[in-house]
Amino acid sequence: MAHGSSTLSAAARILVVEDEADIAGLIKHALERRADTRVDIVLNGSAALAAVTAQPPDLMILDLNLPGLDGAEVCRLVRARPATASLPIIMLTARTSEDDRVAGLDLGADDYVTKPSACVS
Repeated sequence: MAHGSSTLSAAARILVVEDEADIAGLIKHALERRADTRVDIVLNGSAALAAVTAQPPDLMILDLNLPGLDGAEVCRLVRARPATASLPIIMLTARTSEDDRVAGLDLGADDYVTKPSACVS
């Protein structure tokens, strides 16, 4: 994000991995209210891995409940690759139990945030 003493600052790139387009759009809108943030959205785990491999973002916001390759597997694979092992990952999910939170953090997520019920319903 900060790149030396240059007065030009590159926008922070955030990858949102969320299969519910409405929720992904709300997240994008909220994050892009800052002029220095660019948000890309992918709707499944396979697309997330492709996007991270092609051009790693500064941050990934990752849902656990994805079709096909789920968020837990995406997190494991991202952490297993040297080029992306240190990529900050925030899990944003409807799974609210303490066991789910511990499992998410054990997988390598940097933070675990539950979706507000108003966004999920």
